[in-house]
Amino acid sequence: MANFNTSYNLTMAAEGGYVNNPADPGGETFKGVSRNNNPNWSGWATIDAIKATNPPNLNAALNANASLLAVIMSFYQVNYWNPNQTGAINDQQIANQVFDTAVNCGVGRGAQFLQEAAGVTADRIVGPATLAAVNGANAQTLYNAFIAIRKQYYLNLIAANPSLAQFKNSWFSRLWPYTPTQS
Repeated sequence: MANFNTSYNLTMAAEGGYVNNPADPGGETFKGVSRNNNPNWSGWATIDAIKATNPPNLNAALNANASLLAVIMSFYQVNYWNPNQTGAINDQQIANQVFDTAVNCGVGRGAQFLQEAAGVTADRIVGPATLAAVNGANAQTLYNAFIAIRKQYYLNLIAANPSLAQFKNSWFSRLWPYTPTQS
């Protein structure tokens, strides 16, 4: 069974800290939680209060707030890990990609890419049939198929909106290579 903390730590390394890039459709974000997509998230009040103090290093001030970090971790577990039953996936690296994709592309797409890679009906709901196919598949083959689907998704986004090309390196950096586990 996959471990949430392992996936969370990988994704948080990719998400980074506080940013407010006008070209990002999510707008203002902290550790990947975008204000435009999550305007009612409870962490925004804490972030706004910290921003109001004009700290010399905003990211350091935000990262020093333990209660804010706990709220973020809970937010990700409830909204991105649990919906796709990611903890029921046997291979940690597959779980890492499903979780990271859910965070970066949406929970439904995380499920869809997993289902397409596993060769089951892509209804965007991870249930027993999906989990059986995923856990019964060759992990490295399934992982590589998932990565190929995710990569093509990003390429399609850029083709449809060339201004998104600025995010290509960041998106592609999340397509971690599969590393076979030692027995």
